[in-house]
Amino acid sequence: MSNILQEPAPIEVSHLGNFEARMLRNFQAAVEDWDEVCSALGAWEAEHLTSEDVGPAGQQHRQWVTELLSWGRLVQRATQQPEFPDKVLASRVDARVRHLEDKLSLWHGDMPSAEQDRILQAAFK
Repeated sequence: MSNILQEPAPIEVSHLGNFEARMLRNFQAAVEDWDEVCSALGAWEAEHLTSEDVGPAGQQHRQWVTELLSWGRLVQRATQQPEFPDKVLASRVDARVRHLEDKLSLWHGDMPSAEQDRILQAAFK
């Protein structure tokens, strides 16, 4: 026979479900904000990176994409956990991280120029 007392859980613990729902809402809102910034980058690229001499804009772009990719990978680690409940959000995060990796490769990597041209033509039609 157990001597453990059966006391009611403290109010904070009994509201764990509310806490989890609030955390998920806040997490989803943060991911939406991150995704919105990532989306806005495309218009900036069209304006600043499609000329012959990108100058300091290229360095700024690399810094932004690297930082957004770093945040994305952090978020991705959370969404890849088996117990993460929002599989649609997890899929969106994965796609956006791949998109940022492609941007880094396209604008700052060793991608062949023919492939760069093909992607640029498709992106800025």
